[in-house]
Amino acid sequence: MKIHPDQLESVRPDSTTQTNRGTQSSTAFGDILSHEVTKTGAQSASSIATLPPPGGLGTLSALIGAQEVEATTPVTQAENAIMDKVDSVLNKWDQYAQSLQSTTSSASLKKAYGVLDDIDGAVRQIRGDNPDLAQKHPALQGVVSELEAMTVTERIKFNRGDYTA
Repeated sequence: MKIHPDQLESVRPDSTTQTNRGTQSSTAFGDILSHEVTKTGAQSASSIATLPPPGGLGTLSALIGAQEVEATTPVTQAENAIMDKVDSVLNKWDQYAQSLQSTTSSASLKKAYGVLDDIDGAVRQIRGDNPDLAQKHPALQGVVSELEAMTVTERIKFNRGDYTA
């Protein structure tokens, strides 16, 4: 196959056209970027919105914040008992995490699985002791539901072999 000079001309890039296009788009892009940055900065300076609490255990911080706001409403003994149980479950989650971090032997995995069983039992006990938790204490209900979901998820991960020694 022979290549003719007239075919090369059509394929050869035109340096002046590309230079003009590059400057045009970078200038336009720079203008758009500076406009958006200015607009975003003005919006954030003019109004600061509070974000909702994140999902998961962020609900616990929302519950604590709500109690601080509602300081006039006394916390009942039942609420204190439930919160103490939830606190002990959260402490067990810390133990579980530490057990998984030191998975150098199968003994530490057995210990972690034992802690997971304790967590599961504690969550079931909270549910069993308080069948009307959703009606009386909806915020605590959310926390207990999150703990229950985390427990089930971790058990599934453990059983499928995600954690190995």
